[in-house]
Amino acid sequence: MKIKESLAVGSFAFFGGILRYLIGLVLNQPTGFPSGTLCVNLIGAFCLPFLMRYIVARLHLSDQLALAIGTGFFGAFTTFSSFSVDAIRLVNHQQWSAFAWYVGISMVGGVLLSLLADYWAVRLTQRTEEEGDGQ
Repeated sequence: MKIKESLAVGSFAFFGGILRYLIGLVLNQPTGFPSGTLCVNLIGAFCLPFLMRYIVARLHLSDQLALAIGTGFFGAFTTFSSFSVDAIRLVNHQQWSAFAWYVGISMVGGVLLSLLADYWAVRLTQRTEEEGDGQ
């Protein structure tokens, strides 16, 4: 077992989980639309691909730090299980419109934000390399 990596992932997960909890406290309503869960999942869908494509390479992060941020922080920050529970709660309360919007925005929006983040990371990397070649 890799103790050092496990501790790094756990440490970053602590902060990602707390941040998700705080956003949920502010945005989620007990009987309403699960805005907090949607918000953290969309933020994670954008930030994780950008982190993996651009930040890790640009800042030359170690594999251990990239693992801690990606798996630890964003793994705890985002939540598929809460997404599923929220979707079932909307179905159980027969909030069909909210269910459709929630699932649609989460799935399509998450993938689109991931694609946008990856595209943006590639463009920034190319621009940085071009600026480096021009000097």
